[in-house]
This record gives sequence, structure tokens and C-alpha cells, in this order.
Amino acid sequence: SGEEQATTQFGSGGGFSYDFPVADYQTDAVAEYLKTVKLPDAKYASGRGSPDVSALGDSFTILAGGHVMAIGGTSASSPSFAALVTLLNEVCLKESGKPLGFANPLFYQNPDMFTDIVKGTNAIGENEGTGWACTKGWDAA
Repeated sequence: SGEEQATTQFGSGGGFSYDFPVADYQTDAVAEYLKTVKLPDAKYASGRGSPDVSALGDSFTILAGGHVMAIGGTSASSPSFAALVTLLNEVCLKESGKPLGFANPLFYQNPDMFTDIVKGTNAIGENEGTGWACTKGWDAA
């Protein structure tokens, strides 16, 4: 189906927080990303990076009321990713009797569990001029 890339239909909400410091579990990933981009503001260098993960959010096919339709945005990606985390939690409960718990450190320790999107940007629409580029590894797009 071709090379995967960030959508060109709408920008995402990635970036860096002015209010929260970078999380311990993402320090290395954010530091690597910051080596590859030009910061529009030095405040970004110490802020919490987002997103932790991203998922398909464009032309996502669903079945609703017996009709096939395409939706997009977080209405598609959030429930899909939540379902994956639920499946991981079920495995943990079955294997150890304990729930998965806070999963973000696990995601950063195991980046190969994800498909790395390295083409595209979230500098689209309202984000144009202030967005972030996709790169190898974690990025703010």
C-alpha cells in the first residue's frame, strides 16, 4: 500500500509542554529528537514531549449502523490504541495476575514494537509554520 507517512489532511497536536518537564522515561528519546530539529523557542528544550504514541487517524474505516464509512482524527486513533493496551493488559493479567500499569516507560524502552513513521509533518492547517517533522525514532509530530 506504499510508504507510510503522516497525514496531509490535518495537523496533530504534538510538541512540547511549557508547563511540565520532560518525563524521566522519555529523556533519551526527546534529547535525540532535539538534536535533529531547529527549536522555535528555547523553552521547548526542557518540556514534556508529546505524543508518546500515535496511531492511524486518517481515512479510518468503520462499520456504523450497518454502513461502512471513513472517519478521522482522535475519534479513530484513540479507541484503537486503547484497545491494543487492553489486549496487553489481558496478557499481563493472564501471565502474572497483575495489570500492566503505567505503560509509557514500556513503550519508550521498546520502540521496535511500533512502526516508525519517518516521513511527514504536523505543520498543517493551524499548525502550519509551528509544527514538527517526523524523524527516525520518537518525534513530536
